[in-house]
Amino acid sequence: MKFSFIDNCKPSRRRVLRDSFVLAFAASPLVNLANAADETPEEVTFAAGPRPLVQYPQKRLLTLVSTRPPHLETPFPIFNEGPITPNDAFFVRYHLANIPTSIDPDSYRLTIKGSVNTPLSLTLAELKALTEPLEVVAVNQCSGNSRGFSMPRVFGAQLGNGSMGNARWVGVPLKAVLEKAG
Repeated sequence: MKFSFIDNCKPSRRRVLRDSFVLAFAASPLVNLANAADETPEEVTFAAGPRPLVQYPQKRLLTLVSTRPPHLETPFPIFNEGPITPNDAFFVRYHLANIPTSIDPDSYRLTIKGSVNTPLSLTLAELKALTEPLEVVAVNQCSGNSRGFSMPRVFGAQLGNGSMGNARWVGVPLKAVLEKAG
């Protein structure tokens, strides 16, 4: 999954070397990615019964946990496709009722206020211009991941193993925004 605030960023030497290693590893006999792509995700079953596979816009088949708010898990065979979880397979988790259905980048503003010297309201272009982009590859995981396997039952959504994913995140560091706000 790529979350990019910066368009057309040049790959660093480190990124080129890392991606070359990943490709070499993926092509090795240690990893059988050809068969992983043929795997059909299976339904997850808990006490309430099987969880269906559903397809939301811009997503492939994912495991449905709930519809309101949307909570979709990544079927486990997808994690065999490579070290980065594809965007269309990345889990979806909302805790709030107001879910944005579209975002207009031209009118978007990031507001920083509260315990700062200078409250800010930045356009996307102003945010991009603050500093060079930072890239981080990291796992994002819901804190309730695998909760459904706990005995005795734990309060909250009964999740399987699919509320996690590994992504390459690119954008302006929060530190640069906070420094500008003082």
